Amino acid sequence: MKARGFTLIELLVTLAVMVILATVAVPGFQRMMATNRVVADYNEVLTGLNFARSEAVKRRAPVEFVTSVNGDVWQYVVSVDGEELRVRRGRDSRVSLTAGNVEFNALGRRQSCTPSDCTFTVASTFSGIEDRSAAVSVMGRVGRAVDEE
Repeated sequence: MKARGFTLIELLVTLAVMVILATVAVPGFQRMMATNRVVADYNEVLTGLNFARSEAVKRRAPVEFVTSVNGDVWQYVVSVDGEELRVRRGRDSRVSLTAGNVEFNALGRRQSCTPSDCTFTVASTFSGIEDRSAAVSVMGRVGRAVDEE
């Protein structure tokens, strides 16, 4: 009768291959997750800015978009005449957002910020992840900030 199963050598070789693959894959997976966090939060900020602009046009009233840090977590508030229309927060302190505010007038144009205040940067605490910046143009258009080099 022939014995079935694996030898100790076969198990050790398989285990060694799995350990090598895990040490290569885990850092890459962590980097991918950090990049995805930045992209998701950047998209959330873009959505909030576009929402504030569209509400200003719809309501024919100034709408304010304000970012801040609450504890270790960023948040933004979209409000009109002190009434909060939308509040969003980051998941944790691994992603940060620059503090600032912009007010959109009834035509959807930015009203109350200087060009430097109209740029919101999303950054990761994970090293090597590229920051993403959203900017509001004079006409109120929201998009990716262009680096001036």
